Amino acid sequence: MAAFLAPAPAISLLAFPPPPEKTSAPNTASEFNWQGSLKLLRGDPVAALADLDRAVQLDPSYAPAYVNRSYVYNQLRQPEEALADAERAIQLDPRIPEAYFSRGVAHLQLGDREAAMADFRQALALFSKSGNFANQAILQQLLRQLGVD
Repeated sequence: MAAFLAPAPAISLLAFPPPPEKTSAPNTASEFNWQGSLKLLRGDPVAALADLDRAVQLDPSYAPAYVNRSYVYNQLRQPEEALADAERAIQLDPRIPEAYFSRGVAHLQLGDREAAMADFRQALALFSKSGNFANQAILQQLLRQLGVD
């Protein structure tokens, strides 16, 4: 199970479309979310957190920023904050599978295996509905490794 508490989750952070190409600094929640996601993927969670904080400040109803900030908090081993952001994202848009995945990772870090399994199953169902077979396969493998069919 320790492998699933690794800093970077296997599910893609870039589940949300990038903002239109532009050369100026970001100024919308979507643009800060995208920039923060890229910084996390490049291995700089602290810089990513600053961008994602800004995204949430600009638009507190923008669920993708909460999802990605939850990923950052999981990577920084701050599961309470990760859990809160994942729950906020789910409250705003319950159709985002990455939010359930991130909440599941936070639950694992907090030692709540049952809640984690429920979240992973929900993420799997949503990935299946959306046709995201890559993430569906990753979650199926994760569940098998955790001893859940």
